[in-house]
Amino acid sequence: MASYFLYNIANLVVAQSDNNKPLRGKRQGEIEVIPDAYILIKGGLIEAFGRKETLVTPSREYTPMDMQQSLVMPAFVDPHTHLVFAGSREKEFAMRLHGDSYLEILSKGYGIHQTVQQTESASFDELLHLAQNRLIDLERYGTVGIEIKSGYGLKPAVELKQLRVIRELKKRTNHPIATTFLAAHALPMEFKNKREDYIQQVLEETIPEVAREGLADFIDVFCEKNVFSIDECERILLKGASLGLRPKLHSDEFFSIGGIPLATRVEAVSVDHMITATDEDLQLLQGSDTVAVVLPGTSFNIPHARLDYARKIIEADIPLAIGTDFNPGTCMCYSQQIMMELSILLYGLTIKEAINAVTVNSSFAAGLQESTGMMKEGYRADFVSMNIRDVDEIPYIWGINKIQRIFLSGDKVEFEA
Repeated sequence: MASYFLYNIANLVVAQSDNNKPLRGKRQGEIEVIPDAYILIKGGLIEAFGRKETLVTPSREYTPMDMQQSLVMPAFVDPHTHLVFAGSREKEFAMRLHGDSYLEILSKGYGIHQTVQQTESASFDELLHLAQNRLIDLERYGTVGIEIKSGYGLKPAVELKQLRVIRELKKRTNHPIATTFLAAHALPMEFKNKREDYIQQVLEETIPEVAREGLADFIDVFCEKNVFSIDECERILLKGASLGLRPKLHSDEFFSIGGIPLATRVEAVSVDHMITATDEDLQLLQGSDTVAVVLPGTSFNIPHARLDYARKIIEADIPLAIGTDFNPGTCMCYSQQIMMELSILLYGLTIKEAINAVTVNSSFAAGLQESTGMMKEGYRADFVSMNIRDVDEIPYIWGINKIQRIFLSGDKVEFEA
């Protein structure tokens, strides 16, 4: 494994946690930025970094690399993706643009159900090939750490197929990957009049098998009006937690039905979406380490979405992370850069708040905070250089891929032209 001496860095973004805790409130907007910086990489880890003038000339074992006056920062962590699926839903997307709601489309058997059918029909190898290509695309835009959910199987066999694809993907790549079993994403059509039978199948069949095979780190539910109730979600999350799966929630995307109080009861690692969270709900998360994961690409495509919800989360002193929610229904966008830009341009975050949200806090939301998402000695050398010089250029030059180089555990990533 090569050792590198990176020099001629215009500015180095030193994103770090708050004493091994996610950042919140005022701290969410604080980052040290070192001008004229260097980085030493050894054994795939960050050995040292700082201002160039403080460095004694490194030994010959380090290969020098001119970073050409670029901005360097920790590689992005995406804490919310649905990477493993087959097919696409562009017609449904157009329906929503013309006024049909997500839940109306779901009730007619479209939405998630269409992807479920296509994912069930796809072979293991087909799903793996699709996921590998998508991972390359995320990487091109600067994402290294990633959380991947199942949830497009619904049937035990297909959910397990998705999770086994993720397991194989982890074997074939050096990316830090966290796996989430999305145990309650939608009610299968064949269980339309047998809700309790489906819940029992999840509780007694699917969750135990996922735990037995060690296929997931987290368990997740879609806690939403006309999807899964608070009681159903709580039973599923507690069952998963009893078998070692840490809870997460999709909640408050369309309606606030009590998902955040549930998250506090089960000590969820993250609550994701949060668009309709009330001020009273937000107060419940104050003081906890639960991370609020906002998904700007999804809310951007939902007509009812408030533009102030992300700002309110930070003002409520709750750690905020940003994810793509890459999925075939509401956000076919791989780019954490664009999510960061949207959060600044539309949702009121400052530049430094947004940077921390796609690095430090995203690593906590994905359970990857021990290895990636920060500029810290001893951490994996996962970072990106961008063809800009200063953080102020992030929202100024927006909508394009600004990534110049990517380092994955100390190795330069080479892309095919």
